[in-house]
Amino acid sequence: MRELTEFRTKAYGLPDLLPWAALVDNGIVLTKNGGLIAGWEYRGPDLDSATAEELKAMSARINTALKLGDGWVIHCDALRGMAPGYAKSGAFPDRTTRLIDEMRRAAHEGINAGYASRFVLIVTWFPMLDAASKTADLFVDGRITGTASRNLERFHEQIHELESRLSSLLHIRRLADSVDDRTGAITSSLLAYLEQCVTLALQARPMLMAEAPMYLDAIIGSYDLVTGFVPRIDHRHVSCVGLTGLPGHSFPGILDFLSRLPVTYRWSNRFIYLDPGQADKLLNKYRSRLAQKRKSMLNVMRENSGGQATHINADADRMASDAVQALSEASSGMVLYGYYTSVLLLSHDNAAMLDEITREVVKHIENRGFGARVEEVNSIEAYLGTHPGNTSANVRRPLIHTLNLAHLLPFTSVWAGLDKNPCPFYPPDSPPLLYAKTDGSTPFRLCLHSGDLGHAVILGPTGSGKSTLLATLVAQQFRYPNAQVFAFDKGYSMLPLVWAAGGQHYDIDGEHGELAFCPLGRVVEPNEQVWAAEWLEQLCELQGVKILPHHRQEIFRAVVQLGKSTDAMAQRTMTNFLVLLQDQVLRDALQSYTLRGMAGHLLDAET
Repeated sequence: MRELTEFRTKAYGLPDLLPWAALVDNGIVLTKNGGLIAGWEYRGPDLDSATAEELKAMSARINTALKLGDGWVIHCDALRGMAPGYAKSGAFPDRTTRLIDEMRRAAHEGINAGYASRFVLIVTWFPMLDAASKTADLFVDGRITGTASRNLERFHEQIHELESRLSSLLHIRRLADSVDDRTGAITSSLLAYLEQCVTLALQARPMLMAEAPMYLDAIIGSYDLVTGFVPRIDHRHVSCVGLTGLPGHSFPGILDFLSRLPVTYRWSNRFIYLDPGQADKLLNKYRSRLAQKRKSMLNVMRENSGGQATHINADADRMASDAVQALSEASSGMVLYGYYTSVLLLSHDNAAMLDEITREVVKHIENRGFGARVEEVNSIEAYLGTHPGNTSANVRRPLIHTLNLAHLLPFTSVWAGLDKNPCPFYPPDSPPLLYAKTDGSTPFRLCLHSGDLGHAVILGPTGSGKSTLLATLVAQQFRYPNAQVFAFDKGYSMLPLVWAAGGQHYDIDGEHGELAFCPLGRVVEPNEQVWAAEWLEQLCELQGVKILPHHRQEIFRAVVQLGKSTDAMAQRTMTNFLVLLQDQVLRDALQSYTLRGMAGHLLDAET
């Protein structure tokens, strides 16, 4: 057999540094040290549209949902990249609306086209030791399966419970396998995301499942990794910015500003859960150490000899009190403690450009009161620590609890709108009605529809641009094939667009207006008879008449008789209707809408 030493030495390659081994079930990855990984893509509420009370309540519920316990690790990531481009040219029937859309396209695709964020939650569970697991199974009936099957079953139960708790707070979707109905090929969105964690690519590529999905480290890690102060993965240079110096108090969405940065990045947040007993031990150690710092040796000796301490370290005294409070919270079971590590990964093909982006990001973080450290010697450790399933690299020692964790994690997001119009009456995959921009360099895709409903109201003071917005919405509506718009305009604000786009403008009741309506012209049809009767009832109510059952019957009788007794639309006028109406109260109320009243020139036409 040929000597393979020249091809494979003891030097580590990228696959050796990755923790993933095999895909053992739908959307579940086994790590090399026995852990099980599952993940979800999610989206939280918009911080700008939620009240402080709503955010506090959400944080409390997330704290409850994330109380997983010993053996669990979560990676909560935010990936920010360039937003999808402007929609393709629509079916604009005239050059005016087409020109408006092209100008909006040019503005949208300018130097700063906008950024969009994606949020992913990955959980890793490391089962108990086999001896402890078997001891626990002695007290549970029906546990006769092997260790691997038993652990996988427990993991399924835990992640389903976690998903049910989070689904009431977030829009959540499992990173699971999908099957192509045409070819039968299986792709894994979880593996695609894990590869994106390695390569820091802007877009995840589909990961086809092998017949035996083993050796994931070699499949995913088939890229060059060059170490150094600024590592390089494949052709992209990587800069790791660690968040340090957490503030003394927190609030929901305290790091939301990172979701608005105008750069591409992957923001990784890892939390390693500790057993309550282990957390108590560490907190007691901190409390004891801080309590010893409260008084100097000289003051301790003075107190032991019957004197009084002359100086107490106020900072150590305050921190010791905080440690006592932390012990109380841990003992109550309200929160769980663990190790929190937050790293911002920036990447770029150009090293000089990456250095400039890193400086801007660090300055932005420090301006918000947080500490930021650009990793150099520790850069590879920081990079590896962001990989889901890696619990040993770049572990930051200070403890935080799950309520603080709920404040720090990116569970709020800027609402960017739907990328497709949800109306089922439009062609499939129709683009949004209008492309705009919201806070934080994030584009906004406006859709007035919710399902098949497109109701909307626009409010604002005089001169704030309501009419301009309405005209823009009308112009953008023509991106859809065979679109029609009927607008009732006040103040001629829609007139320039109508004339420029070749539309028809009717000046109803204007100085030179000649348009009039014949609302009863089609009462020969049963559905028109029902509508006409309801409309006439509303006219009577506007005149102060309380409609009683016999009024309703008389109106409907007269409408039906008008349809039967006439042959042409010109005969179905309001005047002829009043001739057939036998109730004097109703006739007096509807008199204003005939040629004898003030509205007759609008509603008493023959066609």
